[in-house]
Amino acid sequence: MADCIPLHTSYLPDELLLEILDYLKDECDTQKTLVNCCLVNRQWYDVSIPLLYASPYLSGGAYALFVRTVCPSVNAHIKKSQLAGLVKVLDLSHIVHQGNKSTTARLLGRMKSSLEVFIAPQASFAVNCWASLSKCSRLRSLDLGLVSECVSYQSLTQTLRQLGALTELYLPRCSSRYDAARLAVTIRWPPRLRHLSLAGSIHGKFLGDMLRQPDNFPPGLTSLAVSHCPGLSHHGVRPLLQGLGQALTEVKLTDLPAVKQGRFNEILEWLPRLERLTIALDYIDENFAEPPDNFNPTRWREAKPLTSLTLVSSGHADLAAYPFTAVDLYSLIDERFLGRLRWLQIARSTGWHVAGEGAELGALEMLLWEVDEENWRNRRWHYEGLGAGVPVGMVYEEWEDTERGRRMRPRLRVVD
Repeated sequence: MADCIPLHTSYLPDELLLEILDYLKDECDTQKTLVNCCLVNRQWYDVSIPLLYASPYLSGGAYALFVRTVCPSVNAHIKKSQLAGLVKVLDLSHIVHQGNKSTTARLLGRMKSSLEVFIAPQASFAVNCWASLSKCSRLRSLDLGLVSECVSYQSLTQTLRQLGALTELYLPRCSSRYDAARLAVTIRWPPRLRHLSLAGSIHGKFLGDMLRQPDNFPPGLTSLAVSHCPGLSHHGVRPLLQGLGQALTEVKLTDLPAVKQGRFNEILEWLPRLERLTIALDYIDENFAEPPDNFNPTRWREAKPLTSLTLVSSGHADLAAYPFTAVDLYSLIDERFLGRLRWLQIARSTGWHVAGEGAELGALEMLLWEVDEENWRNRRWHYEGLGAGVPVGMVYEEWEDTERGRRMRPRLRVVD
């Protein structure tokens, strides 16, 4: 057995090399490091090259070099690169003037057997890309959010029918052509879709036609984002949310200038299973998530299932014009109506971190810890069934210092 092992000191089993390289994924210059690893020797090259091409960072002049490497010839039958089959994530979000539409289509065609995530470029994605995209049978995430060219829903629908493995879909913010007469009975979402992001020229007519065919929505759809829709009012959003009310657990509502203050106050009633919410203060007021009459902490079992809340601002209104304040949120948590809330993110654009409201943020954070300790001691909600993993006599302060405790403890962050 010893005679089969190379004697040179640079040899390590492939399994150990992969374990070592796994630590590189959290470094900012991972790509450069992997390039250097490929230069060590043949063994290191064979182990490192799949990781190098799995999710390449592409920008500037590096994009042209990448294209020439994975697509050495326009005709794939003349000269084909095996490296194209290693690419799992193709992120072209940093490509603006360096690319062209035919190159994007060619890349998709060469990577159709391996591609799992595709983020489309702003200016170099067009109608000639749809055919290549539809052949990417392993695609799990499709992000068209940056596409600037008008998108035809007919082309999109025909492509989606071929992407049976797709779980995440982000529609473009640009204007799109929607022919209701032709598409009302033909559009089908991928059967495994879990997250849908609506943007751009989405309007009430489109959503209304979709809601008239509830069977079109996949059963696993649990996450929905609606943003950057200038023509969409609450009259279009509310029926959509109510129609998916029993399925959705995560929702994001931002950049909807046609939605007025207070229109989404009842969103927790529309979505009884909602766990994670991102919403602009522009759409809620002091009546947001108003508890039932005579609600008090003894009725904690009736608390909403919301565990994560992110509050942002559109920036279109004066900060003083937002009637929903940190004091209102404090009351909802203190009354235990939002007693399951653990993770709270407040955008700086809300102004809550400045003088006055800043003190309330400190009080909010202390309250989150207080409620979490109460839930821990009484083994409520996410702490149910925790007894087997907690030593007898352990107190909350000791628990929060454990690895599991650090993952589960509450957090309040001010984000940009």
